[in-house]
Amino acid sequence: MANRGNRVFAQWRTLYEAAVLELDHDKLRQRISEAKDAIMDQMEDLNRSEDGAAEELMNALTALRDLRKMADSDGQSQE
Repeated sequence: MANRGNRVFAQWRTLYEAAVLELDHDKLRQRISEAKDAIMDQMEDLNRSEDGAAEELMNALTALRDLRKMADSDGQSQE
């Protein structure tokens, strides 16, 4: 079962990193959405685990929220 957990962890982490590193403004919102959905799914699976993983996920969600705000702001200034 630990292997499945590592695979799920890698999935949300990969999507999160893709969003943070995305340079194409047209793709950024989609990447943020995919990462957010994967993180939320992982948080539901954790169900308040004691190992600090939920805190890492919350930090990632906060970073994605901030990135989304910047993406929305950049899109308005380019129009």
